[in-house]
Amino acid sequence: MKFNYKLQRICGSSYGPSSTFLGGGANILFTPDGTTLLSPVGNRVQSIDLTHNVIRTLPFQTRSDIRRMALSGSRDLLVLVDVDNHVLVVNYRRGVILHRMRFSEHARALEFSPCGGFLGVSHGRHAQVWELPSSLVKREVAPLIMHRVYTGHSAEMTVITWSVDGSVLLTGSRDFTARLFTRDPVDGYEPVTLAGHRDAIVGCYFGGLDGNSGNRIMRIYTISRDGAVFSWDFTPPGDETIESVPDPDPADSAVDFFTGGSTALTTTTTSTSQFPSLAHGLVGGTWSMSTKHYFHQNRSTVTSTSLDSSSTLLCIGFSTGIFGLYELPTVSNIHTLSISNSSIRTTAISSNGEWMSFGCPTHHQLLVWEWKSESYVLKQQGHAYAMTTMEYSPDGSVIGTGGEDGKVKLWNVDSGFGYVTFSPPHTAPVTGLAFASQKVLLSASLDGTIRAHDLVRYKQFRILTTPTPTQIHCLAVDSSGEMVVGGTHDGSSSNFDIFVWSLQTGKILDVLSGHTGPVAGLAFHPSGGILASASWDESVQLW
Repeated sequence: MKFNYKLQRICGSSYGPSSTFLGGGANILFTPDGTTLLSPVGNRVQSIDLTHNVIRTLPFQTRSDIRRMALSGSRDLLVLVDVDNHVLVVNYRRGVILHRMRFSEHARALEFSPCGGFLGVSHGRHAQVWELPSSLVKREVAPLIMHRVYTGHSAEMTVITWSVDGSVLLTGSRDFTARLFTRDPVDGYEPVTLAGHRDAIVGCYFGGLDGNSGNRIMRIYTISRDGAVFSWDFTPPGDETIESVPDPDPADSAVDFFTGGSTALTTTTTSTSQFPSLAHGLVGGTWSMSTKHYFHQNRSTVTSTSLDSSSTLLCIGFSTGIFGLYELPTVSNIHTLSISNSSIRTTAISSNGEWMSFGCPTHHQLLVWEWKSESYVLKQQGHAYAMTTMEYSPDGSVIGTGGEDGKVKLWNVDSGFGYVTFSPPHTAPVTGLAFASQKVLLSASLDGTIRAHDLVRYKQFRILTTPTPTQIHCLAVDSSGEMVVGGTHDGSSSNFDIFVWSLQTGKILDVLSGHTGPVAGLAFHPSGGILASASWDESVQLW
């Protein structure tokens, strides 16, 4: 007999990337319209509709936990790379796997070009650019064709960024440098190295274009892990520039983390040349560092960065769970907020620049922040450790979960969102859950208590305890919802007791003794009046 069961939705975690590889969690993505957020959960991808508040689990999975994702806005292609370097090329709209392949090196960075015809991949110390077959004149069977390999870094590459026309690549590395490449060979151009940082590069971005011609890259920003932001200005060949005198004291140009900074140094160019691409506009010019800014946050490092499409809003995530929003080019602080006590490993900004998303893999936190109204659009957190038990509500609309972190959470079955975390939590792992009614949830724990939670006011209203401290491994409640029983996991004597409480009064009604091993399971007869108990002593007893 065959069953047509299919995975509908993952509840219990909205962001659960692997922590088994160095560097932490996988990245999160906004779709081009900015209304949907793609979040990795293990080897699956959750599609979170932020306008309708619905989570959908996409119908494909990688072989192991996801490391990096990239979405092509124009071609609806989603590329996933797992921690074992296996690659999935997926039609995102249809949810169909188009191709499987494998990289020989870890992919720390993965980015589609704005046109969607090329894919940039970090490959150890090198960068690879793959071309999509639909962008070629000739027909190709392979879904990705190697276009070019870029070398020059002496350590692992961490960041890849494309120019707006896709003709220029900007890469960052753990060798403390950034390099500027052209996608295709350009006569007279040689790759440029931007050096000066004292730590690994975690973000690099293109700034504004030439205001006169509109087809020349005039500024680049590089961000290192130690909190340094360098601004690099381009000087076209033969142009006169007016440069500001640098501050003799570098400390005076530092940006205070909470108050912001001063106006950045600027250059004025008079170029009016026209070029077929941004890559051709780089020929013969020189790059120079114009300003330095520093984020002074004690005992923290920069762990994630993102820049909006207008290149004016810079979002920085720190290892202490703080994020800062800054305005470029002045690097003035707009917002600073602490959202977690663990590292923010990934950030993303929607296409309209209104929503910002953050992922903290340690506590499985996923947050979406609207910076103009200073309010949360989405705030989800899973269990910090393994989930130990779950239970459906009587009407099937709610799932209750308990974990090794001692927390009890409620999840909406239809939307997939978690909406309640009961406080205070248990002080030991939760071992069992039971709904006494649609309005009451009971939880047992190894801390020796059974707690009753009100599902209307979302508060604890009763704590059931034993005369002497003992671990409770399981619980059950009768059909009337008035009698609660709990089985002990260990005991001070050879007897392992079953305690019977009145939920209304919280008092012990009876103690059932007879098992010689920990009580592993309890269940009431559907018609009531009979209690069955299973134990490690290899017996089932009826009471």
